[in-house]
Order: sequence, then structure tokens, then C-alpha cells
Amino acid sequence: MLTAVPIGEDGTFTTGVPHPLFRIHSRAPISSTDLFTYAVSADGHRFLVNLYVKPGLIPPLTIVLHATSR
Repeated sequence: MLTAVPIGEDGTFTTGVPHPLFRIHSRAPISSTDLFTYAVSADGHRFLVNLYVKPGLIPPLTIVLHATSR
């Protein structure tokens, strides 16, 4: 569960009550330095989450190199 916690703006560090944003099912870390499986946009309104997806559920990715337009 990804949560948000309001913080005080009066010059001292105070926190409010956490409230849930949404449930994420992120993948397991792959190394000791792989701490975060998500990234937050600079404005705080969007999240990029690295999810585990079962093999076979993702269509193949096709990359075309040196394609010419007609």
C-alpha cells in the first residue's frame, strides 16, 4: 500500500495521519541497492511503478530497425 503523510509547514518537522493512496503489487528487489520499485513525478501527481507480471501475460515487443517510409 502506498500512503501519503502530510507534513507541517511551520518550520518544525511534524507529521499528520497517513492515508492510503492506492495498493501496489510491486516486484521483489533484485539487489541490496534496489530499494525503490516506484518513482514519483516532480509535481507528485504521477507514479511510475515497476510491477511483476507473470510470463505469458505480456504481448511480445517488436522493434523494427532501419525501417523506410513510403
